[in-house]
Parts: sequence; structure tokens; C-alpha cells
Amino acid sequence: MSVDLENSQTPHTPLWTLKACQLLGAAAWACFGRFINVFWSDVGVTRAEIGALSLATMIASFIGQLFWSMVTDRLGEYKRVLVGTSLAGTIIIFFNLVPAVQVSFWWLALVCVSSSFFLSTGGPIIDAMCLSVLAEQESEEQYGEQRLWCAVGWGGMSLIAGQLIDTFGLGFMFWGFASIQAIYLSVCLFYMPMRKNKQQAGSGEQSLTLKQFLNFDVLWFFANLIVYGLAMSVVESFLLVFLNEDFNDTPKVLLGASTTVMCLFEVPVFRYIDSLWAERKERLTSVLMACKLVLAFRCFCYTLLPASNPWLVLLIEPLHGFTFAAMWSATVEYGQRIAPPGCVARMQALVNGIYYQIAMGIGTAMWGPLVMQPPGGLGFQNCFRLDAAGIILWGLIWQAGLMIRRRRQAARSAAIITAEQPLAEIAPQA
Repeated sequence: MSVDLENSQTPHTPLWTLKACQLLGAAAWACFGRFINVFWSDVGVTRAEIGALSLATMIASFIGQLFWSMVTDRLGEYKRVLVGTSLAGTIIIFFNLVPAVQVSFWWLALVCVSSSFFLSTGGPIIDAMCLSVLAEQESEEQYGEQRLWCAVGWGGMSLIAGQLIDTFGLGFMFWGFASIQAIYLSVCLFYMPMRKNKQQAGSGEQSLTLKQFLNFDVLWFFANLIVYGLAMSVVESFLLVFLNEDFNDTPKVLLGASTTVMCLFEVPVFRYIDSLWAERKERLTSVLMACKLVLAFRCFCYTLLPASNPWLVLLIEPLHGFTFAAMWSATVEYGQRIAPPGCVARMQALVNGIYYQIAMGIGTAMWGPLVMQPPGGLGFQNCFRLDAAGIILWGLIWQAGLMIRRRRQAARSAAIITAEQPLAEIAPQA
């Protein structure tokens, strides 16, 4: 959902509020989103059911973004939409604590779907506010410098939340989420402008058609995003379940610490990775290929962890800085470069939806039954090996497709030059 701010917005919106919204929004979700699969596991939900619940929440979030964007456009404002939906979603998640809900998969599904539907509005609106305020104030700071605080909030609070969950129980994840949400929404109420910008989108955006995206570069790019998301989903959705169930007496603080290490290594990558492709577009695809190889290595390393020492996972998690931050930065930049004219914003919306909702959702539902212990499934060890082999195989296919595409483009260019040469020779004679 893309939201612009009104021209009458105060030009004195302090930049610290942008960072605060990123930090607080991420910190709130670090208490809840990262541990919800562990909560489901502890109340007796099977791995296959966890996969189904995760898929349902992602679909609900995707639909919610589309629906609330239409509501926002119709109302011409978004502050009340953001605050109202966030309050409703926060209240609904507390139904997870009701014993009758915990013992029923369908009641859990209803709670998860409805809360995700309402809580789908925060990220897009805050991102839009950051971009708009920075542009309006002509600040030297970039969006990435605001985005870093999301990693700080997510990583820092994950560590704290893990310790507090060990102390107070899994119920803390709900109360911690609600408490930070209250502070976050207070900042939004006082500093977020009310009205949307009435300026219409450019003609390129308005005339967008599906045909503009039906070309090899875009479709091959989307294919890579989907397959990479499927491969990453076993790590993103089930790593904490793996640590919680397949190791001896894993403390909840370790679950938070693993997330903290992941986010810690995101920060420098997000800050500096763009210098690799400042001059050459080809380096983007090289980075994306390298991310696949690192992800395969990361998955293989998980299979080497001894059940008696889950803390060794902290030596593997720095790889997340490359498998996610480098991948996401290269993906966003690549998407901008191949987007049809006037469709950059729509391209980024598709990138987010395809990766976070479609690929992650389908991947989580796919891996859920597979990570179950034999004979019902393959178990985590075999799934990590399968994931590593699969992403390497796809990397070879994807790279081959790019090479064929480049050779055809080079041959076409050579043919055009050859065809033009006789005309250039005739012109002087005329």
C-alpha cells in the first residue's frame, strides 16, 4: 500500500520520529511475531498445522493490505485507519491466551487470520511516511538510514523478549507487544500527519497494465524471488521451532539471541552493500547468485549442530546478514531497474507481496508437513539438506537463463548493427 503525505504536512517533523516508528514497530513485532510459532508449538499445535496457520496469516495480511489501502484512498486519510486497525488487531491477538482457543485449530486459525488482517497496515504507512518526510525536507539522510532502526528494534527486543519469556512465560509475548504498540501508536498520533496528498499519481502509474510486466526480465526476476522465498521460509518460519524441539533444554533466551545476531549483521550490509552495484548492473545478479550459495551453506551448517549444544547456532546466524540483507537490497535495486516506465512503485509493491506473502506463505505451508519427524515427514535435518540442494539447483537454472538472455540480446544487437552498416555506406555516396 503506497501512501503519500499531504503538502500541508509540517516541514518540521523531526527525523527522530521516523527512526522511532521503525524501531518501536519492529520491537513490538519482535515480542510477538518471532515467537508465535514457538507459542503454537508449546500449546500442542503440530508442525504441519503451524505451516497452515502461517500460510493463512500471510494470505490474510496480503488481503488486508489491499483492502485497507482502498479504505484509505476512499477516506482520504490514514492516521485513523492505522491507529484503529492496530488497536483492533492488538486486542484480537489476546484471544490466543484463551484455553478454548488453544485446543482448537480452527479457533486459532480464526484468531490468527483476523488479527493479521487488521495488523497489516503498519509497515507500508510508516515506510511511506519516511520517504515522504525525507523528500519534503530534502534531507541528506536516506531511507536505509531509517530502515536500520527496524533491525535494531527487532534484534534488540528479540534478545530481551527471549529472556523475559524465560522469566515470565510465553504470555509475556502478548503483553510486551501490546505495551510497545501503545508507545508506537502514541508517536503516530502526535507526529503522523492526518491527510493524504491529493496529488494524483503519474500517468505511467495510472495506465499500468499486466502486459507491461509480461517480459522475460520481469518474469524471471519474479520466479527467482518466489523460489528464494520458498527456500528461506524453512529458516524464517521454523528455525526457532527446530531449536525449541530438536535440542536439549533450549532456553527461550537463545531463541531471542539468535534473532539478535541475525539483525546485528543486517545493519552493516544494509548500510554499505549498494556500493557493489553503483556502476554495473551485472553485479546485482552476481550478488543474488552468491546469496543462494550462502543460503545453501547456512542450511547445511544447521545439520551439523549437536543436540546437546544449541548455542552453536549463534555462529551460523551472522550469515543472515548476507542471505537476507544483501538479497533484499539487491532485489529492491534490481526491481527498480527493470520496472516498466512509470511503474517503480507498483514493482516494489509486487516485490514485497510476492516475497513476504506469496513465497513465504506457500513455503511455510509446504515445509510444515515435511519437517515433521519420520514416518510422517522428513525431519529438520533432511529438510535443511533438501533446501540446500534445491537452492543450488535453482541457482544454476536461473544463471543459465540469464546467460541465454544476454547472448540473445548480444546477437540481436549485432544483427541490428550489421543491418545498419550498408545504409551508412550508401549515405555518403548519396
